Amino acid sequence: MAVERVQSAIARARAQRDGLDQAPEAGEPEAMADVEARATTLDRWPDLPRVAVAEDMLDRARVIRGGAEATAFDMLRTKVLQRMKGDGWRRIAITSADKGCGKTTVAMNLAFSLARQKEVRTLLVEADLRRPSLARALGLPGASGLAEVLTQDLPFGQAALRLRDNLAVLASQARSAHSAEILQSGRVADVLAEIEAAYNPDIVIFDLPPLMETDDALAFMGHVDCALLVTRAEHTTSAQVETCSRDISARTALAGVVLNRYRAAGAASGY
Repeated sequence: MAVERVQSAIARARAQRDGLDQAPEAGEPEAMADVEARATTLDRWPDLPRVAVAEDMLDRARVIRGGAEATAFDMLRTKVLQRMKGDGWRRIAITSADKGCGKTTVAMNLAFSLARQKEVRTLLVEADLRRPSLARALGLPGASGLAEVLTQDLPFGQAALRLRDNLAVLASQARSAHSAEILQSGRVADVLAEIEAAYNPDIVIFDLPPLMETDDALAFMGHVDCALLVTRAEHTTSAQVETCSRDISARTALAGVVLNRYRAAGAASGY
């Protein structure tokens, strides 16, 4: 799928969105600018258990840690930071139309790129409860994740792990049999607010399921400030981009579209 087709599909989706009545505003998480309110809360981030991720695991997971190969993700990081800081946002979802687009790889690389900004505290949350993959990809211990935290079976502080001083991950080994119900629970907003109040992340990245495979992503989308749609060259169709862009925009802000596995003419390597 060419870049021009993606841009055209996004433009059509936005035009259709603008012609509709304004969508109901999603629940608004605490703004990043509210520094004074956050400063009065006991910071429990340093209490999160610290684990080391083997370099070979990061290599297998296609996590880039710097250098020229990281340029694309560093550019994405800068655009995301500027947009989120400018609008006072904290939560961003990453999703795709269907499986195989590389959304989890993008989520991991964005998180590690943000971690290279020492003043930015990033939390990566696996919200794909039907097909969790972060723990396996990064070789993380433990079996509990977002599902157990939302159902209050386990405190966040016992489920999340710190991979860097300023990077934490909430992942899971096991699939959830009732993912849609958990993500639509009335407890979600309160639990997320409690986590942010206690651990003070600057950016929270939610790795959501594909939009067109289940209703899980749509159920959760109202709890984030914005979303990135990951597409795959020669795989994602223009119709899928239009549909997903429209669905996202009806629930939150569409922060952008990432075209994955696209090799520009003359490019030696990279996405």
